[in-house]
Amino acid sequence: MVVDDLDGTMHGAYGMLPNMIYILDREGGVVYKAMWTDHTDLAAALANLAWAEEQQARGVRVKPSYVERQVYVPATYGEGIRERVFERAGPQADRDYEAMFGH
Repeated sequence: MVVDDLDGTMHGAYGMLPNMIYILDREGGVVYKAMWTDHTDLAAALANLAWAEEQQARGVRVKPSYVERQVYVPATYGEGIRERVFERAGPQADRDYEAMFGH
């Protein structure tokens, strides 16, 4: 697990979207990325990675399989939710969002 520094170095290196997530394998390769974090999808990806590592430890050969899909998230938030989120996240989060989306 990588926790970003206060300057957002990792955030800037991997994309400035507000809720992105990446999973890296032991060699540092990206095995999962999503522009919006979904805990159930994340859990499935981590379970698959753990399964693959377990199989490899047993001497079973595994190979990567690429999956691409589009999911939908709300385009708008309920009354006051965006403001509360950005208030908790701090002024830099609001600046990052504005720089990325311009609104």
